[in-house]
Amino acid sequence: MRIDLPDGRQIDLPLAKLVWIPVAALIFVALITVFYQVDTDEQGVVLRFGRHVETVGPGLHFKLPYPIDQVYKVRTETVDVQEFGYRTQNRSGQMTRGYEEESSMLTGDLNIIQASWAVQFSRHQPEDFLFNVKDPEDTLRDIAQSVMREVMGDRASIPILTVGRAEIQARARELIQEYVDQFEMGIFVTAVNLTQVEPPTPVIDSFHDLNRAEQDAQRFFEEASREFEERVPRARGEAERVVLEAEGFLQRRTNVARGEAQRFTDTLEAYELARNVTRRRLYLETLEERIPELREVIIVDQEMQSILPHFNLREER
Repeated sequence: MRIDLPDGRQIDLPLAKLVWIPVAALIFVALITVFYQVDTDEQGVVLRFGRHVETVGPGLHFKLPYPIDQVYKVRTETVDVQEFGYRTQNRSGQMTRGYEEESSMLTGDLNIIQASWAVQFSRHQPEDFLFNVKDPEDTLRDIAQSVMREVMGDRASIPILTVGRAEIQARARELIQEYVDQFEMGIFVTAVNLTQVEPPTPVIDSFHDLNRAEQDAQRFFEEASREFEERVPRARGEAERVVLEAEGFLQRRTNVARGEAQRFTDTLEAYELARNVTRRRLYLETLEERIPELREVIIVDQEMQSILPHFNLREER
């Protein structure tokens, strides 16, 4: 076979040598395609003539040359995120909004809210992820939007905007996973996160006023509860103290009254046994009790004539 060179010369090559050139090329291509590397966060799905034969883990592996065997690598150890109502700039990390067609939601009480959320997922079954559904990530996105609108449509706007986020996230993740499992997409939904839920712009100021009023009401309730917890035990303690003092006073008065009654009984019995002696004793005891209360004492005789000068019996000597 004659070959024309660029400088105008011609050379003759045997046909056998020309046949070995594509054969050598094919052998080279086969050699470089029989070995393949699977990264640590991946799994390799091996197809032989289009049929799945095995799934291998990370490391260096051998397969039959192309096009007999083909390998599809699926990242199974990483968690990806699908964003709805916003997009995150990879370099700056800032969120870009303006996706109203995704974020506008109709609630169960026929109000409109703006919701932004994210779905975190991983590919835990690489064979199902590759072969059961065409464009599984786009399908997951459609499922997530449908489920979130369903969940929002079953609830009133005020709980959604205030205390219902955790319950909505859990319910949305549960429903999305049910649909994914039903379609055998090989995806595991790790979390659904509501990043922002707010009313439409024209009414957002009124909503903030309502939210502040609810916070004030909650604060007033907590302050009242705290004051109740402080005052009630103190009042109960004061009441118990008064009751105990009253019981003690009752006991003292009862004992004193019983003692006075017993003393009077004893005195009466003594009087009946010896009237003159008892009368004189009572007289002297009364003088002994009352004389110290007097400022001065005057001693007189029977004609009311003073026989002693005035003197102060209470003066200390």
